[in-house]
Amino acid sequence: MFDGFKMRINIIKLLLNNLFVIFSLLSCAKQERISLNNDLSLFAFIIADNNLDDHAEYIEKDLVKGLKGCPVGTELFLYLDRYDEEPTLRHIVLSESGKVKYKTLLYYDEQYSTSPQVFKEVLSTMINKSSGKRYGLIYWSHGNGWLPGFNPDMNSTTATRALGADGIYSMNINDFGNILLDTKTPCFVVLDACYMGAVEVAYSLRNSSDYLIASSAETLGICFPYHLILPDLVKGNRESLSRSLDTYLDYCYSDYYGDGTISGIASLVDCSQMDSLASAFRSVIKQYPTAVNIDGIQTFELSKPHQYYDLGDYVQSICGGTPEFDAFDHQLKRTVINKVCTPSVYTESRGKEDMLTIDRFSGLSTYIIGSSSYNDYVYSMTEWYIDCYGN
Repeated sequence: MFDGFKMRINIIKLLLNNLFVIFSLLSCAKQERISLNNDLSLFAFIIADNNLDDHAEYIEKDLVKGLKGCPVGTELFLYLDRYDEEPTLRHIVLSESGKVKYKTLLYYDEQYSTSPQVFKEVLSTMINKSSGKRYGLIYWSHGNGWLPGFNPDMNSTTATRALGADGIYSMNINDFGNILLDTKTPCFVVLDACYMGAVEVAYSLRNSSDYLIASSAETLGICFPYHLILPDLVKGNRESLSRSLDTYLDYCYSDYYGDGTISGIASLVDCSQMDSLASAFRSVIKQYPTAVNIDGIQTFELSKPHQYYDLGDYVQSICGGTPEFDAFDHQLKRTVINKVCTPSVYTESRGKEDMLTIDRFSGLSTYIIGSSSYNDYVYSMTEWYIDCYGN
């Protein structure tokens, strides 16, 4: 009888334990259920299959850290291609418990991530799997502004504007913009790469994004502080995007490298204003076609000949004090919503001991015809040149 009673007690305990486990699992499932943010999704392309690979892990962690400051349910699609690893596509989301949940969606065979076909395929996957009505795009890699790069699909030097680097291969910014236009236009694009804050680049993207954030000079390896600015980026409006640049500038003064390097430059461009900016610039060029002395115009690198000059300073040198300049300057200020810059910026050629002084920064760079016969030829293929300088 005692054994029977003991057996019944053990059965009851077992049932209670099982019920406790079931209720615990149900409770956890309820706690970890994630309602995805259906407003804006974040897409990030980290192309580090190059000499920037040492920074890739930091960028990934920085994005995740920034995600923790975003609304619950914010999702980040991260395409990552590193030097010694095959590319992956991951879905990262902030749960109600404050934890970040990871899921690897796809493993890719080794491929050129700067190929337009690859970019379009991955972007389409992100769009199809995302919950947001809108999305913002972050593209981190090397950049070359309007200058040419090598494209594996063409097996030749592209005409203009190199973005990203997978080994020696880059993507033409026109291809980049056309893919955005053909799939789904983002509300903003962050080109986290050197020299992409150029008027020629912004003009190529005038129909492909609402806003562009980019740098007119070299960017340091870790560049934008996503752990601080992602909560503003994910709001995806004019004010929050502008505020993210102010936060970036404050961060530039914090000596985040720990070696005394204080360097940063970036601007926020309203892409819808680029046609009007081109029209204002075209009026200047037609009215004042003579060549100018370019020696005193602000540059953003130390190449010989120079390849990136300040756009506003260039126009000032052409026709400062005239109604045409006033009209152009007014339009430039409508186009560049916010611009931030430290007094000097880092260049690889000089290092942190001899920084490049920035006296004038209008928010966009440009090339000036006449600097180099080869550069002039390449530059003549850009849309900005054709539409502004062409007959």
